[in-house]
Amino acid sequence: MRIVWSPTARKRAQAAVDHIRLDRPQAAYEWLDRLVHRIELLPDFPEQGRVVPEWHEPSVREIFHEPYRVIYEVLDDRIEILTLSHVRQQLPPGPPGSAS
Repeated sequence: MRIVWSPTARKRAQAAVDHIRLDRPQAAYEWLDRLVHRIELLPDFPEQGRVVPEWHEPSVREIFHEPYRVIYEVLDDRIEILTLSHVRQQLPPGPPGSAS
């Protein structure tokens, strides 16, 4: 199973790195390395994350990489990283692309 990052997820991960890098450049790269490592484990354990409680969609799950929620969708042939959301940020009413 392959991993695909949505443009939104890439943009938010880059913004997080940029923010951390302002005060702690080395910590920013370490945070990113740990994030990528966590995500690379998903194909072996795609259901390790919990179902996103706000959305109640079984295929849309999340893992935590402090201080972010990494929201991903498990599909037949891939895992799509949909977005990163700060733990204090409220999610929109439904997953990206939903009719909610």
